[in-house]
Formats: sequence, structure tokens, C-alpha cells
Amino acid sequence: MSLKKVKQVRQDKGFKMWDILIYAVLAVVIIVLFIVFVFARPSSPITSISVLSGYGDGQRVVCTYNFITDALTADEDYISVEEHSGEAIRLLYTAEEGGYNIILIDRQNSSVSVTEADCPSLDCVHTAPITTNTSLPIICTTHRLIIRSDYVSGSVIQ
Repeated sequence: MSLKKVKQVRQDKGFKMWDILIYAVLAVVIIVLFIVFVFARPSSPITSISVLSGYGDGQRVVCTYNFITDALTADEDYISVEEHSGEAIRLLYTAEEGGYNIILIDRQNSSVSVTEADCPSLDCVHTAPITTNTSLPIICTTHRLIIRSDYVSGSVIQ
């Protein structure tokens, strides 16, 4: 390398003004996209829920509840209604392997949760209730149970 080139490299700053500007704009775009996709998701109260048994090809809907019409449909092989009052519906889910989960549908607050189970980890019991269309599903891996809001991409699942 020539001596002239060495002097030019020593005098040259690491970043030029345009480099800094481009990096700043990219950082702002990343921060804005993060905020939009994480915090600004549309959230509305749930209108209906589904209780599913199994995974993959063997998965089947064993119970649905619509908060607007107060319509409950349940497969009697898996779901039995323990209590049906004006405020809540308490369901007993019986897994194929023999375990159970108690599902509480709070009609006043339009929410659903698992209040009791006989699985070892109790992750389903400690999962937050489903209250909005952006709530995470409640999953009990031991009993192959999934409870979810029937809201996907702006339309209710039919």
C-alpha cells in the first residue's frame, strides 16, 4: 500500500455522515415496527371459544361457547357440565388417558380459564385467562387440551 493511501486511511473517520444517518433511520424503523407488531395489535373482547382435544390430524373440537348467543355445544364423551349459573359455566373435561381439567367460563366478564387439573405441571391452571382476541391459548400438554379464542385475522373462525 502506498504512503499516500496510508495517510488517507489514518485521516479518514470511521463513519461518514451518510453512514450514521442510514443506521439511525434503520434503527427507528426497527423500533417502530416492533412497537406496531407487539403493542398495537387490535384487542377486543372474545365472542366465542373452542375447546379442542388432541393434536395434529387427530384433533377435534369437543366444546364451543358463544358469549353473544350464550350457546354451548359439548361432546358428551369429553365434556360434562358441572354447573350452569347466571354468572358462570363450569365444565369437566375428561381426557382420553383418564385425567381431568375443570374449565370455568365466566359469562359476566367474557373470559375462560382452567381452575383445576390433575396433571403434574399444572401449566394450564397457571396460564392467564382468555379475555381478548389476542390472549394466548390455554394448553394442557398432559391431557392434550387446547382452549382458544375463535378469532383469527380479523374474522371469527366458522
